[in-house]
Amino acid sequence: MLKFALVACCFVTLSLNALAQSAHTPAVGSEERKALMAAIRGPAEKDLKQKVIFNVDRLRVAGDWAYARVSPTRPDGSELNYSKTKFQEQIESGAFDPQGEALPFKDASGDWTVIEWVFGATDVPSAGWSDKHGDIPKSLLQ
Repeated sequence: MLKFALVACCFVTLSLNALAQSAHTPAVGSEERKALMAAIRGPAEKDLKQKVIFNVDRLRVAGDWAYARVSPTRPDGSELNYSKTKFQEQIESGAFDPQGEALPFKDASGDWTVIEWVFGATDVPSAGWSDKHGDIPKSLLQ
């Protein structure tokens, strides 16, 4: 019984440490930032049906988790063309925010994988991510 209690305490301590990790913003031009933007670019381009670059509104990393709020544009800096995307109807109805939120996770090989990507939402999609993915550090979404 004592052995079980020690193992449980260790697990709780490790979980609390993961949740308490401080977050940082990767510097512009850093390898970490480039890797995160490359990871987010995949789902963004698939969703938007065109090549994009990002204006980064918020980028935080804590441990193996990251959070990004980005505004995609065309590589030349011009506005995106939404006419052939699923967002055109939202734009016409006035229920559209041209920003995306992403939740990347660093896998065992050190590569970033986007767990969540939401674009065009007028609410705050990330509000439920801590409940859905319980081990996200609290400092990430603050």
